[in-house]
Amino acid sequence: MKRYLLTLLTIPFFLAGCAQNPVPSGSNPPLSQAVDALDAFHWQLSDATDRRGNRLDAWFVQNEKPVRFDFKTDRFSVSNACNLINGTYLLNGNTVTFSNMISTRMLCTPPLNALEQKVTAQLQQPASINLYLSASPVMKLGFDDGTTLTFTGTPTAAIRYGNAGETIFMEIAANTIECDQNALTGKTCFQVRDVYYDNNGVITGTSAWRAFATNIEGYRHQEGTGHILRVKRYKVPNAPVPSSDAYILDMIVQ
Repeated sequence: MKRYLLTLLTIPFFLAGCAQNPVPSGSNPPLSQAVDALDAFHWQLSDATDRRGNRLDAWFVQNEKPVRFDFKTDRFSVSNACNLINGTYLLNGNTVTFSNMISTRMLCTPPLNALEQKVTAQLQQPASINLYLSASPVMKLGFDDGTTLTFTGTPTAAIRYGNAGETIFMEIAANTIECDQNALTGKTCFQVRDVYYDNNGVITGTSAWRAFATNIEGYRHQEGTGHILRVKRYKVPNAPVPSSDAYILDMIVQ
């Protein structure tokens, strides 16, 4: 991951060059480069077709939140179905095999339940994998039953900010408050405090409450409802304010 991250940050023309000469269909980057590329992007489903090329609309239950694959070393996750699906994967040449799948157990609407079942059943089959490492990366998975899933890649936060980030826990109070520095504008801020856990996942303490004006990417606050969040905090390079950080939701703990 680190080697590929440095490649993206220090040689920006690499991807632009690939845009003119994408990886040919049926071939792939070297295995180590393919693993790095999978890790470096969030892969959102953009197309699904059967063996005749007909679009499979059942894969697109919620267009605003398409099915998303994420990879990390030898593990993968699938989100935006019903439950979060986790498992392991193995690359062998241009074949990928998914295994050891588990999922959370949340109740969802019938269409989302059906989508999760479809995803889980599809991943029981090995698939050919083709990566197009262009300025707009593309991943294609071709399954034995003729189904082809096409994904577009967007850089992960680690790629965007050039650092691995830090995992922290924050409690968001149920109600927002007026920001002190913006009292005249009426802008509201979160009330937050840091939450500290031991190695067994037991809360050992908290910080004092404070106003927090920074957006937390991926988190939508509902007034009157508080949460404890697991957040990734990234240093922002060349930020106008040296202490500026980016905050991205990793998980709602409770």
